[in-house]
Amino acid sequence: MRVRVVTRLWSIGTRTAVGFAVSSMVLTAGVLVFVNLASQRSLSVTADASGPTSTWSHVASIAPDPDATARVSTGVSGSAAFVRVVAAQQWQWSAVGIVAAGVLAGVLGWVLSRRVLRPIDRITATTNRISASTLHERVALDGPDDELRRLSATIDALLDRLEAAFASQRRFVAQAAHELRTPLAVQRASLQIGLPDDASPGEVASVRSELLEQNRRTEHLVESLLVLAEAERGLEDRGAPMDLDTIVRDVVAQARPQAEGVGVTIHTESASAPVGLTGEALLARQLVANLVDNAVEYNHDGGAVLVRTGPCGVTVENTGPLVPPADVATLTEPFHRGGHAGSKRHSGLGLSIVVAIADAHGWDVRIEPRPGGGLRVAVLVRPPAVSSV
Repeated sequence: MRVRVVTRLWSIGTRTAVGFAVSSMVLTAGVLVFVNLASQRSLSVTADASGPTSTWSHVASIAPDPDATARVSTGVSGSAAFVRVVAAQQWQWSAVGIVAAGVLAGVLGWVLSRRVLRPIDRITATTNRISASTLHERVALDGPDDELRRLSATIDALLDRLEAAFASQRRFVAQAAHELRTPLAVQRASLQIGLPDDASPGEVASVRSELLEQNRRTEHLVESLLVLAEAERGLEDRGAPMDLDTIVRDVVAQARPQAEGVGVTIHTESASAPVGLTGEALLARQLVANLVDNAVEYNHDGGAVLVRTGPCGVTVENTGPLVPPADVATLTEPFHRGGHAGSKRHSGLGLSIVVAIADAHGWDVRIEPRPGGGLRVAVLVRPPAVSSV
């Protein structure tokens, strides 16, 4: 409690007022001390050299009168007393002036600080009032374009990003719950309807196959969610070296048998892959695998997939149905499957994971439709000097 009281007492306004007061008193004291010392020195020199003493001595010399000497002594002592009185008065009024200047400066500092800090109080009150349910509120500070207004604009921009992130998170949770509920509902229906008490061996085998397929789909979805969460969380070892060319060759070699099974051919081109690339190799492998897997899945019989590595990164393009340019922006949304909404192999998180992994590494993802059908997805690990990827 004591710490909180001290903090409140020594707020910015209080420190500003005290600073104004102390600095004013110090400056005023220095000026007045200089004035007093200079005045006293001037009065002393005048009294000693050309003041009343010389005047009274001249009077005594031209009028040698016994009473003249007394008057001279009286004049000298009176002048000295006068100087002492003036000096004392100067010090007294100087002290009063210093205190008055300090008080006025403190009051002025307090008023100015409260006026300047009033917008900060408004910003503090607004940010304390904002919660997950009131993210639509904004500080919206008006007035001159100064540091506080720029701070207010920065906080409002942060709230805009938070509101968008919360809305995206809510949509993601709702979509994930729907995706997880679908296979569970199919499994329950298979058990209730497909396995009656007098089920034949063929019916049992059919239900078993369906349950295994739904189980694989659920497992794949959960794994995709975990990879997405790990990518969005960030990298633990961003400085580990990795060979993008080797990763691409391994992924293509693993995907080729499955692609040939559905009539899709995978071609590769390599031209001086990026040197000195760092990051998490496992996540980079997942990124390339998702791109190749999507290119095979969203293709047609007899289609082709081209995987090309270059100095700027990796590009995966495929043949397939025409993709409207307006739909490209929605392809990276979670659980978006394009024209294969009924795909059982894919969870709809492939490109979402690609974007999340690229963002975690600081890479750029560019997606564009091909004129003859299909997509071209480029992951730029280095800004291209010439757009060749």
